[in-house]
Amino acid sequence: MTMLADLKDAPGLRLECVARGADDPEVECVFVAERLLDLQNAPSKSVAVLGSHVCAAVDGYQFDIALRMAVARGVAALVLSEPSTPPLTSTSVETARRFGIAILRQTDPVNLADLVTTLDAGLRGSAELALRRAVEAFQRTTAMAPDPAAMVEDVAKAAAAEIVVRSEPDGELSFPVEVDGEPDRWVVVRDASARSRPELVLVGRLLADTLALAADAARRAEELPIRSRAELLSEILDSSEQGRSELLRRARAMGLPIDGWHVVVRIEHDNAEELWREEVAGFEARQLLGRTVLDAVRSTGGTWHLAWTERSVLVIRMCRNDPGPSAGAQATKSANQALQEAIRRFPDAVLYCGVGTAHSGSLGLINSAAEARAAVAASRTRNRPGVATAFDNLGLRRTLVEWYASHTARKAIATVLAPLDRMSNSKAEEAIKTLQVYLDNHGSLSKTAAALHLHRNSVAYRIERIFSELDVDPDNPDDWLLLQLACRARGLA
Repeated sequence: MTMLADLKDAPGLRLECVARGADDPEVECVFVAERLLDLQNAPSKSVAVLGSHVCAAVDGYQFDIALRMAVARGVAALVLSEPSTPPLTSTSVETARRFGIAILRQTDPVNLADLVTTLDAGLRGSAELALRRAVEAFQRTTAMAPDPAAMVEDVAKAAAAEIVVRSEPDGELSFPVEVDGEPDRWVVVRDASARSRPELVLVGRLLADTLALAADAARRAEELPIRSRAELLSEILDSSEQGRSELLRRARAMGLPIDGWHVVVRIEHDNAEELWREEVAGFEARQLLGRTVLDAVRSTGGTWHLAWTERSVLVIRMCRNDPGPSAGAQATKSANQALQEAIRRFPDAVLYCGVGTAHSGSLGLINSAAEARAAVAASRTRNRPGVATAFDNLGLRRTLVEWYASHTARKAIATVLAPLDRMSNSKAEEAIKTLQVYLDNHGSLSKTAAALHLHRNSVAYRIERIFSELDVDPDNPDDWLLLQLACRARGLA
């Protein structure tokens, strides 16, 4: 059973009601009247489409008579096919109201045959109506209205169904709007006859995909300045002092508060090569990790910017004025929240995080980044993935960490331990561990053997071989101290 209200909203029709009764009549067929007298043959429960000659006469008494013929025949509605039809007489309006017959007018110019065909398809329903609705919904969707809410409303009207966007799925016909591979919102189609309307599945899925494309385009437009700033900050952190001035000028021109105060959070992804063996996949994952971390820290407040190094993601909180002594603690809290979100998005990732302290100026940015790198090294030594380690909380190790963060210290360590590093990885690791325990036990072979669970003679053989490789004097206190520092600092690497 098709009611007039359902037929009036069929896709492709642009009908307005100019007169009607209180009821919503049932409709069974479509009838064409080229002359007023044709209405005396109109079937009961029909929609009578009036041709141009009839429409031209609606403001005369002949139409009032024909309208009474239609009422007597049980016609459900008259459709005026011409948008420029003259106004109805007050008698015609009162007759329609009293006897419950509706008078509709096509608002857009249309071929009479097309109007009749569309009405007939809307009346028959089934596959043809579903296809028409799906096609019109598709046309509305691909129009890509600038306002997503307006597009959803437009598509819902074309599909003759209630369609809403929600934060969670609700019912069978819920379609995810995926952003970065995860549902951001859901398109929910609510219709009592959904099971008998398969076109709603097509419409809902198409609308969800279109909203996802729109969200992705908006994100890309928003990320263009973010990427530009991120690339510039990455260059600054990787530049030499001589080549930094031009980069700083560009940063100021971009509006970055490079001369303010900075706290750097560094996140290193330890097993990226294992998870993404293809270079493109790894690059995209690192980009997504950066966006995830940046969005998470920004949600905690403050102004944050993104940067990258070869193996790390950095987020930098920038303040134009001194943020005070609590800046490091606040950044650590933000970093922990960002880590939790990153782990949720990448459950198999092994992430180490370090947080520097607040420093001012461009040199302060470099120093805070070095502290964050050193804090990551300490976090790795302590085997604490997934937890932010603040440089402020390193205790007695801080002096060693600060020393190791410098280029000079790393070069000295690489030089003194180079002969051992030329061994295979396992032998080099074994030699450095043996040397560190030996040095920590003040050169005691017995204590070293006990600590390593080895025979004293085995330890003596190893130590003799190690010192034969190293270019140091074991009896020189300065060389002894350098070796101790090198072994301990190597543990941070």
